[in-house]
Amino acid sequence: MARQVTFDRCFDDDKIRAIAPYLPATFEFLNKSAPWRKGKWPTRVKCMTHEQIIQGRSRGAGHGFTFIRGNTIWMNAHMTPQGYWLVYVHENLHHAFPDATENELNCTWLPKAYSYVFGRTLTPAFARKHGVGSPVPGVGDRSFCR
Repeated sequence: MARQVTFDRCFDDDKIRAIAPYLPATFEFLNKSAPWRKGKWPTRVKCMTHEQIIQGRSRGAGHGFTFIRGNTIWMNAHMTPQGYWLVYVHENLHHAFPDATENELNCTWLPKAYSYVFGRTLTPAFARKHGVGSPVPGVGDRSFCR
């Protein structure tokens, strides 16, 4: 089943087009990993404000957030296409596993999703470079796994 996801206009169209071919496999992974969601994933992606990005960075994040009971994901529109995909999947994983820690999502589930969709290993350096966790190790409580 095709999944309709709406990104706000502040996101770069070329970056959205770059990740679009990977979304069917992404949802296939999410649906297999969390069948209790019954295919219900957030359908709206809004841009984080400058203030939200700065506030997030103070906690070692600033790339995205979501509310488990909602239908929206907020993301930093200034990331690479790889960052769009990684943060989008990370935020969906919060919906799949609401009690999971950042470490579980970043070190277990996100690498599984990346391997499933792209057929290669997600390294911490690549993930950090593109927006998962803080840009440098040891900042805040949300750094990507080592």
